[in-house]
Amino acid sequence: MNTTPIYTVEYSVPVSLPADEAWVKLSDLSKAHLYVPGLTGLDMTTELRTGVGASRRVYQGTRLTLDETVVSWDEGQGFSLRLHRGEKGPLPPMTEAWFDYGLIEQDGKVLLANRMRYRLGLGWLGKALQRLFIERVASNAVRDTTLAQKLYYETGAAVSSEQLATLRSEQGH
Repeated sequence: MNTTPIYTVEYSVPVSLPADEAWVKLSDLSKAHLYVPGLTGLDMTTELRTGVGASRRVYQGTRLTLDETVVSWDEGQGFSLRLHRGEKGPLPPMTEAWFDYGLIEQDGKVLLANRMRYRLGLGWLGKALQRLFIERVASNAVRDTTLAQKLYYETGAAVSSEQLATLRSEQGH
């Protein structure tokens, strides 16, 4: 049993769509490169397109790739992706990482509710890196992904870095 702590960062924002429409967009695993900041492309790597076992490879630039495999699927509510590099784990110093996409209906609104969970290696050094910058970097990535996801869902258009900066400013970030 792994006793290394799991760190969690999360962010949620209302989206101007009914839950069923938001789920249709959320469950399409082939579109993340249109809203996840920094992604330059995406390939589905399994014949399975939804549900546990569906997997995709995302690209950042021409060299950095990351595999994302669905490890849990709650129809209409959300899913969890394990982040890895083939048989290896995520990028060091993370030893395990997951990104959870979710929808929550609250007070008549639909919220995009996302989080990233991860474990770090390197013992005390990993803990220090977590406090110094990893938590902030991960938190900003989840926030930016969620805000860009909102914009993509509401407009249907790929999100530019300028649009994301404007939305971030409007949200007070």
